[in-house]
Amino acid sequence: MAYEPVGRTDGSRTSIGDDLETRMQYDAGSYSSDPSATGPVHRGVGDQAKGAKGATWSSESISEQWPLQSQKLAPMTPWHGFIMVFDLILASTPIMFISLALIAARLDGTEISDYGSGLKEALLISPTIFPLLFAALMGRFFRHLGLWLAQRGTTLGRLEQLVGCQSVFSALERQISLRSWSIIGIASILVWLLSPVGGQSALRLLDQESGEIHSTGQIRYLSPMEVMKSILTGASSVNNGRSGFTAICLAALLSSSKVKDTPVDLWGNVKLPLYRHIENSTSDEWKTIWNPTGNNITYASLIGIPVVGLPTDGVSTFNIKARQWDITCSSNEGTNDNQTDFKNLYTWQLSYTDKKTPVCQNQTRCNTEMCSGYPCPIRSLSLASNETYFFSVAACDLTLENFEAQVQCTGRACAVQKMRKLPLLDDDYPIGYDTAMRNMFALTQLQQMTSLDNHNTAARVARGSTNMERWMRDPSRFIGLLYNNVNLYELSPQLFGDRLTIGYNTYWQSTYGTASLAGNLPDSVAETGLLRVATPDITATPDVEFVASEASTVTKTKPMYKINWKWFTALMVCSCILLAAAYTGLVLKYITIAPDIIGYASSLTILNPYVPTPTGGTTLHGLQRAALLRDLPVRIGDVSPNEPAGVIALAKADTEQVARLDRQRSYI
Repeated sequence: MAYEPVGRTDGSRTSIGDDLETRMQYDAGSYSSDPSATGPVHRGVGDQAKGAKGATWSSESISEQWPLQSQKLAPMTPWHGFIMVFDLILASTPIMFISLALIAARLDGTEISDYGSGLKEALLISPTIFPLLFAALMGRFFRHLGLWLAQRGTTLGRLEQLVGCQSVFSALERQISLRSWSIIGIASILVWLLSPVGGQSALRLLDQESGEIHSTGQIRYLSPMEVMKSILTGASSVNNGRSGFTAICLAALLSSSKVKDTPVDLWGNVKLPLYRHIENSTSDEWKTIWNPTGNNITYASLIGIPVVGLPTDGVSTFNIKARQWDITCSSNEGTNDNQTDFKNLYTWQLSYTDKKTPVCQNQTRCNTEMCSGYPCPIRSLSLASNETYFFSVAACDLTLENFEAQVQCTGRACAVQKMRKLPLLDDDYPIGYDTAMRNMFALTQLQQMTSLDNHNTAARVARGSTNMERWMRDPSRFIGLLYNNVNLYELSPQLFGDRLTIGYNTYWQSTYGTASLAGNLPDSVAETGLLRVATPDITATPDVEFVASEASTVTKTKPMYKINWKWFTALMVCSCILLAAAYTGLVLKYITIAPDIIGYASSLTILNPYVPTPTGGTTLHGLQRAALLRDLPVRIGDVSPNEPAGVIALAKADTEQVARLDRQRSYI
């Protein structure tokens, strides 16, 4: 339909100098009474007039500020200068994120500092600030780009895509609603996806980590061949060295409640787990101890292997070798059978037994002093009651085994991680050595071990069980119990064998390399591999030998800052794109002279015949026009209520020319 300015019905145009009041007749009292309908006026007009009751608006309220005279576009005023400075500052805010990224990059590889902690605090709020700035700057960019293209000439679809692209969802909505997947639309969606990426990249930009220094060094541990220097070569040698090994053995035994389940002994020596308890942990040759520092590991001895030359810091890994005994028992029971070979001077006896000689096959007390090969049958005989002569009798097998263990130490706190069994005989330990081991060292230990703490003591039977017997019965409660005998037969054969193994190895390891067991070894041992034991008065005492093993050490450095370069790149890319968009939008804003009227509700009143406004005002921006017309009552309704088909438009709400929309009515 043709447009005629409101207030003229004769078809003539009004000039800008005409009186505004003659062209904008508005009666506020129209809200106070129903309009008189003449003709077939569509229902609802009167109701709408009532709904606007109380609203007041007059051209007088805007006539003083409305631009009645023609004027140039985009004039430069002090207010525009202030806005330009503000826009420049706002457009430069992405530099803040670029600076944060560059500062963080400079901290890469440096030690933790208060300055870096402050930077991390600033980065923590970036996921909140970055999306806000991104929405503000990128939204302005798309809006100013659309307005600039509209000034130069573009399609309505492209203009709608750009101006309406204020978030990733609105950009996607435009693509779907316009039914046109254009390059600009897809690019706008991808650009908006940079907002969460930029925020999260700042959060994940800077981290802390400790560096690692890998090195290889040498440690030394007690030579496995020191076993051949054991003092268990006979009763005379045992008596000569009793004062040394007895103290070590009893100290380990009496402190067992503290160190029984720990990976090192009382002096920090490395203990080896009981191999048969872990041999089924894996199918590999190396058997893994899954929780090396746990308290559910059974160790073969209360005394460990001395190790010297360990670094004080870092994690070191190395291998050691050692031979240890293992005892398994097939039976353990109580009996009051007359033990004719039991001497009343003892409460406990250990001895080899002969299972092969025909005359001994049906006897339990057929002792021998020879073992031709492993396993060596032995018998444990312990007095349970000296009044009724009730005994605990166990039939067991004694075996010597050779192991290699992988040890890991954190500083000087060590634990065995893996173990494997090696052949018993090798170049250093030939068959002759093993024969001496079975028929001299082991035999002497069986004879001497049972009198560890009551040697040459009168009436030993009357004094009750030895400390080791009491320990085997109950390792947690055995100290201070006097004049009583323990019932070892109450233990299962397996448990008795485990505890006898621990006691046997503890006694055995205290008889060789004794001077090296109590720790505090001189630094020269790590250098020379020898612990000098001989003195000017005692020259016959052999030195203790230590063998070398290569240790791999990982030492952690002080905590340092570490840049995640992937997130650094993401933050720099997002920030640079945002900065470029912000400056581009700023330039487009000030080179575009067309008033910003796109997307504002007030723009619907421009040259609208159903919304009477003063002539002119086409140079006003959308917000400027909205500010001047903020009290103008408007409605989207039917501006042809008397016609068969309605017409929908934005119109002044308090006139009879606009009616409510009706679902039952047709519109063009």
